[in-house]
Amino acid sequence: MKKFFGFFVASAVACNAYAQEEATAETVADSASSKGLVHWSAEVHGGINLISASRSNDRSWGPNSDINPQFGAQVEYTFNPLWGLGIDYTRMYNNQKVYDNYQNQFSLFASVNASNILAKYRSAAWQKFNAYVNGGMGVSYAVANDEKPNYTDKWTSPLLWGGVKFEYNVCKWIAVGLGGEVRAHTSNNFHPANDGGKFQAVANLGVRCNFGGERNVRNVALVDYEPKVEVPDITPLLDEQKRQAAEMTSRLEEQINNQNAKIAKLEKDIKAVEDSLKKHIKDTKPAVRYTPTKEEDEIIKTAFAQLEFETNKAIIKQASYSSLDALATLLKSHEDWSVILKGYTDNSGQAAKNLQLSKDRAASVKAYLVNKGVPASKIQSFGYGSANPVASNATLAGRAKNRRVEIELYSK
Repeated sequence: MKKFFGFFVASAVACNAYAQEEATAETVADSASSKGLVHWSAEVHGGINLISASRSNDRSWGPNSDINPQFGAQVEYTFNPLWGLGIDYTRMYNNQKVYDNYQNQFSLFASVNASNILAKYRSAAWQKFNAYVNGGMGVSYAVANDEKPNYTDKWTSPLLWGGVKFEYNVCKWIAVGLGGEVRAHTSNNFHPANDGGKFQAVANLGVRCNFGGERNVRNVALVDYEPKVEVPDITPLLDEQKRQAAEMTSRLEEQINNQNAKIAKLEKDIKAVEDSLKKHIKDTKPAVRYTPTKEEDEIIKTAFAQLEFETNKAIIKQASYSSLDALATLLKSHEDWSVILKGYTDNSGQAAKNLQLSKDRAASVKAYLVNKGVPASKIQSFGYGSANPVASNATLAGRAKNRRVEIELYSK
């Protein structure tokens, strides 16, 4: 046991000396970023441990495994935002149902900040979350008291352990962490009848104090910690190159401006010819009947299916406005369209009055569309009275269908 403690103390002294040398080297190499930073932090932690135990003396977690409490503390020197070294003390209780069995575990450990390796440029908010990979070695000094034989046994065993820990910086001074570890021994004596006990699964909840607060290395982003490269002053050289470049640019700009003026005049002449040609083609091109797409046809059918007038008047009812608004929007989106509106009535009443009513209703629809922004020059309206019925005038339903306004679309 004395040999193990001697090894533990010697290792701690050697690591501390190495840490001081490296810290001095970092300060010299990167005084701008690391000067005045605090490297020390301390943690208290507690949780549970599960010791392996099986009747077959293997390394599995058998039916005799037992969950027991554990607690401890750590002191760590963090060299830079990537890694650090520390000393860990953990007291573990094992097999409380049979033994008054506990262990005092002392170890040196290394801690690597995996977050600063995998996500170096993460945002300030995410820098509060850190994942650490930890591993250590040391000795475990155990005490077991058996009530029935009434004896106390003590022994030591080399210790190796590793695990992961997730920490969240609650503030610049305090961080809370949740971690898991596996700890291995060379002795089976941590369980009754030497039955297993070489391995322990550990779950920890810890609270860490980062001394120095925001000046602690654990709170400094890796991108802020790395050395800043100093660029030599090349201003005089750049000024001379700028002067020479300005002279050359001035001469070239004069040549380019002359060429651009000639090109602009040529482009203007070409555009004038193109516009004249397009206008001539458009003016001479005959209009043809346009077949609406499925979506366009749905808007047109809805507008005229919902079109209603006051009885024997050319006044459009308000219920028809929304569908006519959709039709107006469609017509405005097609500047090449021209429209013919045709009004019809049933054969009730005098033919002359029906003819005039059909003209007025078609004109009323045109006026509504024009009021909504459709150019008046693109719309013609006509009335045909009771001509061209689409249903029989012998029934009410048929006469209702015959009182209608139809639309024809043409496009050049």
